[in-house]
Amino acid sequence: MIGILAFTEAGRNLAQKVMESCGDRWEFQTRNKDEKAADFVADHFREFDGFLFIGAVGICIRMIAPHIQSKDVDPAVMVMDEKGQYVIPVLSGHIGGGNRLALELAEAMGATPVITTATDLNEKFAADVWATEQGCRIQDISQIRYISGAILEGKKAAFRSDYPWSGTLPQELTEEDAECGILVSLEGGRQPFSHTLNVVPRIVTLGVGCRRDTDPEAFEKFVLDKLSEAGISLKAVEQVTSIDIKKEERCILEFCAKYHLPFITYTAEELMAVEGEFDHSDFVEKTTGADNICERSAAAASGGHIIIKKTAGGGMTLAACERKWECKF
Repeated sequence: MIGILAFTEAGRNLAQKVMESCGDRWEFQTRNKDEKAADFVADHFREFDGFLFIGAVGICIRMIAPHIQSKDVDPAVMVMDEKGQYVIPVLSGHIGGGNRLALELAEAMGATPVITTATDLNEKFAADVWATEQGCRIQDISQIRYISGAILEGKKAAFRSDYPWSGTLPQELTEEDAECGILVSLEGGRQPFSHTLNVVPRIVTLGVGCRRDTDPEAFEKFVLDKLSEAGISLKAVEQVTSIDIKKEERCILEFCAKYHLPFITYTAEELMAVEGEFDHSDFVEKTTGADNICERSAAAASGGHIIIKKTAGGGMTLAACERKWECKF
């Protein structure tokens, strides 16, 4: 969803043209006539994928400034002048996709894109853009500057991956050793280089179970501890699953809300229909109708293989599956 804000009659007319020209590419939402622009931004800054301000850059900066947190969570923000001559990405040009959106919008509207990020200007490989396109997350965004800095100086960054990759390795990367480099792994913490950009593929599904009214803090600690013990970054998790009788369980819902993870549930019949070898519990089957909730639900949603078998503690259970994936260039 892209939120549009315009501040003049000419700007509002341009906003309408943008929605008409690009409505088949993106969904748009404009603020209500009586809604303050600042309130519109505040209410949707963490909800929308991006914003398009039609007006002065200064107005845009003042409105978004109180809400800016980090390049890996902030939405893309673009500015377009009311005559539609220029499109300027001003926030989250890489991870948030602001540069890409600006280029597409400029092409659709016959405008000139104003791109200021150094890797783009110099037509160099941008690790954060590549990671985002691969459906991955970056463990520590502070490491991006070392990779980009080396590349802009004409040096090569090393590339390592725990997963197969296809395509042609960019000329800025090498499979040989280097001072800084990219590591694709579920761990998120290995440091094979002096400066390591840990790229974490989001390919892990968690299956969970718990007693009714389990304390949310205890549940969160249990999940994080089990992931840590398995050497899996939380950033690798793409979804959480369980049986449908747990669809209103507060501890699971709060965990998913906090970490922005979808929560998927299945009936007992659906879980028992999942093919594979799973840990069997007579008690769980008698209580819920399915002999294993965490492993079966993770397998049902992932379609991959189990990487954490059923583990239990304090009335809670967890399992994890990893779907098949590869890097592409």
